[in-house]
Amino acid sequence: MSDPVHYISAATPDGQVMGYAWADAAEVGWVDRKASSMDAYKAGLEWYDAKVRAARERGVAPRDVLGLLSREPGAGPVTAAPDVAAIEELARTVTPADDQRLTAALDRDNAAAWREFVDAFEALTDEDRKVEWGGGQKDADGVIQMPYPRYSKALLYAVSTLRGVGALTTEYRWSANPLPQLSPDGRLSAADAVRAAMAVVLGERISDGKIDQALKSGLLDAAVQSLRTWYEANSTTQTP
Repeated sequence: MSDPVHYISAATPDGQVMGYAWADAAEVGWVDRKASSMDAYKAGLEWYDAKVRAARERGVAPRDVLGLLSREPGAGPVTAAPDVAAIEELARTVTPADDQRLTAALDRDNAAAWREFVDAFEALTDEDRKVEWGGGQKDADGVIQMPYPRYSKALLYAVSTLRGVGALTTEYRWSANPLPQLSPDGRLSAADAVRAAMAVVLGERISDGKIDQALKSGLLDAAVQSLRTWYEANSTTQTP
């Protein structure tokens, strides 16, 4: 039978939960929230080092660490959990506040950027959207060149306009999370549109073909449509 596990949450001054410190009879650990912002993620690591690790170095027993730190500002009460896996599942929970942070990052006041964004995607032709792949050939030395996508200039330009409307934000750690899934009717929420935009645009920098995959799956078009719908409902200026 495994030792009981307990945990406390730790939040930033503005209330964003950074992660969860847990302990059993023998050890303590930290589980960060995947939906947290980059700043909260970094603050969580600092909190763990400054609070949890420091308490352990002073000789405080694992379970006593939680009781001690539960009195700290931003810390939650000591709570029981079946195991660490349950805490990890809790840390994957996405809340309405997480969604709100992402839509709040969108620049609803920048009418010029939204016009550029809308016009760029509306101007794309079928030929612009066509992605061919190069590479894959073996050279004289027997080395095979890695395949790479050949995107049209118009497509790359359209994708680049996502930055101008605020869809690329440090409020979301795209590499720590899976791609958003389309609803049965092929739609995305505005927050998931931001998540998709970040995963596609920034993911392309480290893994060729993310834009191509998003085009083929409909994820990119769904994200664009969702962002347009959000702007039409929230714009402080004339809708593009």
